[in-house]
Amino acid sequence: MTDLQPRTKNLEEICNRVSPGAHHVSLVEAISTVLPDYPFRYRVTRSDWYRIGGVVDADHQRIASSLRKWAEIESDFDMFSLFEQYGSKGYLTTRFDGQTHYFVAPKGKRAADFVQLEVEELVEVVDHDLFIEDHIPDDIEELLDPHGAMQARVKPATLSPPRYDFHSITDISELVSKQLASEGSDLRYIRFLEEWDKSSAGGKERFCDHFVLKLLPFMDRFGERKMEATPLPVKTLPVPDESNLALEGADLSNFLQDYDRKLGFPMAWYFSMLINKKIWPQIAMKVYAEHEGKYSYMPEKDLAVIEHWIRYPYSF
Repeated sequence: MTDLQPRTKNLEEICNRVSPGAHHVSLVEAISTVLPDYPFRYRVTRSDWYRIGGVVDADHQRIASSLRKWAEIESDFDMFSLFEQYGSKGYLTTRFDGQTHYFVAPKGKRAADFVQLEVEELVEVVDHDLFIEDHIPDDIEELLDPHGAMQARVKPATLSPPRYDFHSITDISELVSKQLASEGSDLRYIRFLEEWDKSSAGGKERFCDHFVLKLLPFMDRFGERKMEATPLPVKTLPVPDESNLALEGADLSNFLQDYDRKLGFPMAWYFSMLINKKIWPQIAMKVYAEHEGKYSYMPEKDLAVIEHWIRYPYSF
């Protein structure tokens, strides 16, 4: 990641300059001017999250861009004092409704050989009354996240047009190397990547064409920075119903092959199981049991992956 980080400033400037558009074509074109060696392509969007914004008055005129900073300065951490000053003014909080767009650039043959770019798209809207039902919060944290906030939301009037905001750029192969050398890291996603390479999927498809990684940095109890990673599929992974448990032999083989074909890569059903368990584990056990008996429709390397999972199961 060392060669990517110096260009972070350029990516921030591009995100500030380019307006969001369909399929993010303009953004990808602009990024290619500062990272010509990395052919980024849009893969998938994660929605339904938000971030705390600022404060506006009853006419939606800006009072502060950051609710936390404004409250700390105006209250000196005394919530009763803040309520006395502003409880009757009709102030409202705002929030940023967010989406995270994932872009990938392949750089090798292994599953981990790609660079992942995350860009947020934010829209600021009016959220709720500064003091919900005149309740005085105990502290600033309760002011920021009060009880009943979701139910108290007002009609989300838009305060500004959508905008891009650079989030991160990560060389996944370097991240894997770093985490393998770090004690206490959650390595499930690395096993997921390794199993892609070991299975039929690795010989036919690039991992980053079908999955990205939802990255969550955090501090462990010793104050060391860690990274949690979860595979995020590009396509929705259908979940089979219980009637599929009755399938066996050729019917079960056809069902699994049809599932893989619809998702576009071999062993799609297995990787789906690791994310959406549901009834998949029972199907995996049946597949393995059938190969121990009279049926054989799974390549040996895929069967080896399934056998290893049965002995040492994991999921997300």
